[in-house]
Amino acid sequence: MSISLRPSRRGTACAAIAAGAFLLTASALTPTYVSNQLVKIPLSIQAATVSTGTAELLDAAALAKGKLVIDPAVPITVNQLVTVQEPSNADVVTLQSAVQMTRDDRSGQAAIVNASVDLVTVDRRTATAVDEPVGSIQGSADKPADPVEHDGYQFKFPFDTQKTTYPYFDTTLRETRDMDFVEEAELEGLPVYRFHQTIEPTLISGTVSLPASDLGRDGTAPVTLKRFYGITRDLWIEPVTGGVVQVEQHYRQYLGTDVNDPQAVTIIEVVPNFDPQTLTEQVAFTTKYKRLIEWGTVYGPMLGGMAGGLLLVGGIYLGATSGRRRETPTNESQQPLAGLSTVTAQG
Repeated sequence: MSISLRPSRRGTACAAIAAGAFLLTASALTPTYVSNQLVKIPLSIQAATVSTGTAELLDAAALAKGKLVIDPAVPITVNQLVTVQEPSNADVVTLQSAVQMTRDDRSGQAAIVNASVDLVTVDRRTATAVDEPVGSIQGSADKPADPVEHDGYQFKFPFDTQKTTYPYFDTTLRETRDMDFVEEAELEGLPVYRFHQTIEPTLISGTVSLPASDLGRDGTAPVTLKRFYGITRDLWIEPVTGGVVQVEQHYRQYLGTDVNDPQAVTIIEVVPNFDPQTLTEQVAFTTKYKRLIEWGTVYGPMLGGMAGGLLLVGGIYLGATSGRRRETPTNESQQPLAGLSTVTAQG
């Protein structure tokens, strides 16, 4: 006598229905769970970027000696390192950005054009700065950082970035200015949105007094020049993650008696952007993160829901047809009974 280990159609139907119901429930709940885990700024950021360009640059060393020298074509490198600091937890993350601009035609301290350290705590979900703790900006190594209230966006845009206008924080002005959506674009095969910001020349702190003759002006009396700053900034944003894939900034500072001084003296004018290696790395990292979010919140739940629906329908069908099979015996099942009846009669 042999015992069949095959599951019954009714048992298979129940298992299919249970599995289908589980997958449907899981596919409905997974986007919320995954969103809570993935759609937030990580706590393990250590991002290094390199931007390059050619600058028109005031020679600070010569100016300290009373000489006005402007170099017309100086190769520039901007290194930025963004790391996570405290306080950082489930809700907020503190990001520190250390930026140093150097001129590549010099070495050591003489090569440093400017450097700064920016510290801000942002909401991990919205990517906007929080009120507490107050951020800080340090613009000189021999001076302590200044407390600075941050606002708007800075290191990244929001998850699910829209084609609209966002407030973007400028570390030189220490204020936000609008940044507008311009167009859809593509970088190394990755779809992105381009945003643009224009900050017209604005008076900032700092003055320089030099004899008029040293400035190419009439007279010999000292002339006090004020410092002005302006910038046009383009960011290419991957919309699912809000990640910054490319940056291009036309940065200008100059000295003048007023904002429209026709004899203004350039401090720096440069248009740096991410170098090819940095761009490739940004595209690769952002693409990986984008796929992770999409599979966790869209594609995975969608496939799970489809599989659950098929299992549920299949289980119901098996359950319905298994009852009919038992109610209607087949000819094959009747033959052994007839044979057994004959043998018994002969005995």
